[in-house]
Amino acid sequence: MGFPNRVTPKRSLGQNFLINPGLIKKIITVVLNSDPKHITEIGPGKGAFTEEFYATTIPMILIEKDFNFTQILQDNYRGTQVHNIDFLDFELNNFNTTYFGSLPFNKSKDIIYKIISSPTFNNPAFFIIQKEVAEKYSSKNVNPLSLIREIYSNFEILFDIKAGNFRPKPNVTTSLVKFTPHRKSWNVNVKDLELLIKKSFKYPRKTLKNNLKSYNLSKEIAGKRPAQLLLSNYVSILKNS
Repeated sequence: MGFPNRVTPKRSLGQNFLINPGLIKKIITVVLNSDPKHITEIGPGKGAFTEEFYATTIPMILIEKDFNFTQILQDNYRGTQVHNIDFLDFELNNFNTTYFGSLPFNKSKDIIYKIISSPTFNNPAFFIIQKEVAEKYSSKNVNPLSLIREIYSNFEILFDIKAGNFRPKPNVTTSLVKFTPHRKSWNVNVKDLELLIKKSFKYPRKTLKNNLKSYNLSKEIAGKRPAQLLLSNYVSILKNS
């Protein structure tokens, strides 16, 4: 199966395609080791990963915004659902799926949030994203992205991918990452918790007594900056306010 030469990547859609066959197989193996029963691939493009998944006969849904690729994906992968839509506009309704995709850098955070905050996030999800962004999801670096991610999932950077493995070649290093639902209950409204975190970091260098004037803060917490708190601290603030 292949794509005609006339179909070229569009920078406007953040299309950078992995061209290293060995690395593609390595990533496929990582995903398959999670024993997926169904796969939703975001932005399959030319189908480098799709080809490998298709060979396993695991049911798939392909979400591809670029109409030119959509038509060819439909022809190449008979029996597979192919949707020509922006993933952010796609209704998530498969509760047994494993999400996977090499995500456009400018939309990766929105795509990931939509997935991990969804009731359909029941299996590990795997993404290729910008390394700099991947590091922000880590609990080692307290920031809004890491805290909101922690509400919904565990997180792991599996390995980095050098820019030379892509065409067109991006200006950054990327990482394969894994988000795993953790089933924790915080006993608060998670949307209120997200809002509290965002308010706390509106002025990240100021202390919380300046950022959270409408909340009930202990003296110890009031004098700290937002990056000095753990998620459990934010949960306590919400419960006590």
